[in-house]
Amino acid sequence: MGCSNKPVGRPVDTNKSAVIMDAARYEFFNIGFAHSSIESIAARAGVSKVTVYSRFKTKEDLFAAAVENECANIQVTLGTEALSGGDIGDRLYRFGMQMVAFLWRSEMVRFERHLAVEVEHNPKIGILFLNSGPRRLHKVLAKLLDQAVADGELQIDDTEQAAEHLAGMIKGLSDLERRFGANISEDRIPDPKAEKRVRSAVDVFLKSYGHEQG
Repeated sequence: MGCSNKPVGRPVDTNKSAVIMDAARYEFFNIGFAHSSIESIAARAGVSKVTVYSRFKTKEDLFAAAVENECANIQVTLGTEALSGGDIGDRLYRFGMQMVAFLWRSEMVRFERHLAVEVEHNPKIGILFLNSGPRRLHKVLAKLLDQAVADGELQIDDTEQAAEHLAGMIKGLSDLERRFGANISEDRIPDPKAEKRVRSAVDVFLKSYGHEQG
């Protein structure tokens, strides 16, 4: 068997990639996009700038990858928790509680506050975040609803819109309260009212889209 004449590229060091991603996540989520740099991320990761640039061409690319990675982590949790066991009400409730626990973390609150300021100067960052995070999670919920419709558990014509309805009810007023500093502490995540709010949201949702609606 002949040998290929094509040069063999140097394999990507997955350990370094993971360390870079962890450093980028910390910088973006706790310090903010504007105050982070490839240099500071490389220093935190203990690698050279060249190593970072060999994987990500720009800071924007690294930001998108960090948000996508965070989204992928919660997608695994949401998918595993919500899609296994129980009736559709149980699965939607578990999805809602996981969603609240994810969004209510102090780290996420700081990140969204930083992002809101930075979008004023760099709207592209906001679009990157929406596409890499919230819009992807929205599709996870819509997919869960699609499966429930296929299984005959729900009657929904537009699962994308229905997913938006449910997510909005789950977040409720508390979503604004957490952004503006009300009742946020590490030992109350999710907040004490979350269970009642999520349960109520699911009940209202099922009355509208379940087989028992009037």
